[in-house]
Amino acid sequence: MRIALLGPLEVVHDGRPIVPSAPKQRTLLALLLLNANREVSVAQCAGELGDGASKNCSVSTVHTHILQLRKALGPAAGRLRTTGAGPDAGYLFITEPGELDVDRFDELVAVARLRRADGKPGEAARLITEALDLWHTEALVDVKTGPGAQRALVGLRAKRMEALVICAELALRLGRHRQVLGKLAALVHLNPADERLTAHLMTALYRSGRQADALAVYQRFLTTAETGSRALSELQTAILLADPVLDGPTADLLSAG
Repeated sequence: MRIALLGPLEVVHDGRPIVPSAPKQRTLLALLLLNANREVSVAQCAGELGDGASKNCSVSTVHTHILQLRKALGPAAGRLRTTGAGPDAGYLFITEPGELDVDRFDELVAVARLRRADGKPGEAARLITEALDLWHTEALVDVKTGPGAQRALVGLRAKRMEALVICAELALRLGRHRQVLGKLAALVHLNPADERLTAHLMTALYRSGRQADALAVYQRFLTTAETGSRALSELQTAILLADPVLDGPTADLLSAG
């Protein structure tokens, strides 16, 4: 089975897509897959399927949607299991290692961090790029998610942003400032108060012979964030002085952590 959440919702079993078309079933399936191999209570399902304003849906409605979801899953219906009974009842969607793109993303990022710590930036950059390539659009872009899934998606977006920061840092370490410049500019435009991305963009601009633009990025950051760290201020000073330390492949002054 192949399961994709980092973009449109996809579940492929034996080469055949089995994602239901009904919106409520898609909402429920997304919640279960975001919590793969963990129990989701009936109450959580009811909250996910509710109108989001005044009340949850009924327990009987949850059971009905689960029944319809099992029918839609066809030969993979056995992956969706019922746990407990009565008020303690819940549901569990079983996935195997390597099936879920979110798990693959986490694994690649973890190994990339290890390679970076081992002083292997080229290998780390390859792995982090492979991880980011799993994101086709925003996660679950075609699903109307409820409050439970939305909380999980906040965490996924934070992981993606951290991977993007690491990717930019590694590109600078490898002297690839021109290749990463456009992507960094777009990221800073979307995240103007992110200090690490700002530092990486300033460094990439300076190394590309655009000192004035690098300093302008710093001023825009201060307009948005009002203040920056000492490290960012030191980077600005180094750019003003054309400090040779900025010319090396490891010149970015802020680590991605």
